[in-house]
Amino acid sequence: MKFRRTSERKIHATIDSTPLIDVVFQLLIFFMLTSSFVVHTSVPVELSEAEGASELDNKEMSITLVYGTGGPEDGGEVYINEVPITNWTQLTRSMAELRDTDPEALVLIRPDARVPTERLVKVLGFANSVGIKHYGIAAIQPSETP
Repeated sequence: MKFRRTSERKIHATIDSTPLIDVVFQLLIFFMLTSSFVVHTSVPVELSEAEGASELDNKEMSITLVYGTGGPEDGGEVYINEVPITNWTQLTRSMAELRDTDPEALVLIRPDARVPTERLVKVLGFANSVGIKHYGIAAIQPSETP
């Protein structure tokens, strides 16, 4: 007489997707966090053209001088890292704080091509007065004429 086994063991192969979902979620978080470190300036200015102009990526502070009205002395708006300032004291204080935290800090000044030279020289004077040693003036490469 044959007895039939009622408890036959069968192997069922399955793939557990939980670790896969965890890895994909962690990659998503990683790319979302690292993409927020790319900073683009949103204050539109027309930069002057200069031979040998290069991009400065390691700047600690960016000062943008906009042509028009508003800002300190109503000579055009001034921004520190895209934050508008209303008087020169704010600019001087911000540069002094930067110098205190990092004496070798690089300040990038982005003047509009139409901004009077007097305004640019005033900002450079403030930088010198607080002890900023390293600064640059933003420009673009001249377009090639045929």
